[in-house]
Amino acid sequence: MSTWSPSRRRLWTPDGSNLDPTTDSARQDASLWRQRRTEAAGRRTLVPMTDTYVLAGRHRLHGAVLDLVRTWGPTDPDRIARRLRRDLRDASVDADAVRDVVAVSTVLVPLPDGRVGHSLTLLEGAVLTHRARTPLGGRTDLWVGCGLQPLLSLTAFGPLPLADGSGEVTRSEEHDVLVGPPGWLPDVGRHELVGLRVVGGALRAEAVDPAELPGPEREAEVRGLLSEIYLRHADPTYCGAADPAQLARAVSVALLVDPELFHQPLPPLEELLHNPLQRGVDVGHWRAVAVGSQVETEGFWLDGMPVALAVELRRRARCYGMDEAQFVVALLGTLAWRTPFAEDMEPWSHWLPERAPVAGVAGG
Repeated sequence: MSTWSPSRRRLWTPDGSNLDPTTDSARQDASLWRQRRTEAAGRRTLVPMTDTYVLAGRHRLHGAVLDLVRTWGPTDPDRIARRLRRDLRDASVDADAVRDVVAVSTVLVPLPDGRVGHSLTLLEGAVLTHRARTPLGGRTDLWVGCGLQPLLSLTAFGPLPLADGSGEVTRSEEHDVLVGPPGWLPDVGRHELVGLRVVGGALRAEAVDPAELPGPEREAEVRGLLSEIYLRHADPTYCGAADPAQLARAVSVALLVDPELFHQPLPPLEELLHNPLQRGVDVGHWRAVAVGSQVETEGFWLDGMPVALAVELRRRARCYGMDEAQFVVALLGTLAWRTPFAEDMEPWSHWLPERAPVAGVAGG
C-alpha cells in the first residue's frame, strides 16, 4: 500500500490537484475541494485541498484505491470504500471520496457502468509510438515526450514488466525517460519510429515501419476523437503547452469509446494532435497581446478572500473563457461604471465620471 512522507510532497501541485508525479496540471475545482462528512455536526463540510494533512490523506487514499483496482480489477466505488474504511481506519472514506481521487488521477479510470478501472487494462493490445531523438542501438534509456504520457503515468507508480521476461521498465525520477535492461530497445535510427505495445499487462518495444501507418482518413478519425475529448475537459484559461494529465485521461476515455483505437500503429500523439496540444500556447500569446495593447494597467495582490469565493470566481471565469484576473477586472469594472448592459440604458457619454471644471477653460 502506498504511503506518504514529506519527501514525496513534491508530487503535489499547490492546489493539491496532482495525483501523478509526472504531470503538473490538473486544474479542476474538484482539485481544490473535497466534500468530507462531519457526522457530529450532521452536515457536509468543504475542506480546502491546500491543507497538508488533507493532501497527505488524499495521496494515501489514491494509492490504496490503485492497489485494490490492480488486485480486484474493475470495482464499484462503494465496495472500495467499505474495504478502505477498514484498512485505512478512516471513517470519512466513502464512495464520493473514491470518485474524487479517481476524477483527478491519470491511471484510475471511471468506467461507464460506474466502476473504477485501470488505464493499463484499457491499453491492452495498444501500441503508442515515439519518434527517436537519437539512434537507439545499444541504449537502455528512451527519452520521450507527451506522446507516451499514458505509459509515463503508469511507470510513475511502479515499473512495468517486459513481455519477454528480460526485466522491467522504470521511469527516471528527474526526466521523462523510460529505462530498461540492455537490449530492450530496437535498433532504430534518429527520427525513426519506435512503438511500445502493451501485451498481457507488459511492454514490448518494436520498430515501426512507416508503411504500417494508416492513411490520412484513419488518422483524421483518430485525431477528431482524441481532440474532441481532450478539448472538452481542457481548462480554457490554460496558457501552457500540452497538458500531460489531461492527455493521459483523454487517451483512456478514447479507449473506452473504441478499445481497438491504437491496435494499429499511428503517428506519435504529439504529431497527431499538434494543434489541440498547442492551443494553450496560442491562447496565452493573444491574451498577452491584448493585455500589452492597453495604455496603462496596474496590478495588486488581493488578500483575505474566502476560499469559497475564490473557487466560485474561478468557476464563473471558466464559463466565459477568462482567467481569474480577467474576470475579476470585468466584475470590478461593472461595479465601478455602469455598462450598456445595465437596465437604465443611457448615452455612452453618461458612463464617464464627471470631471472637475478646469480653470480658464470656456464653459468650464
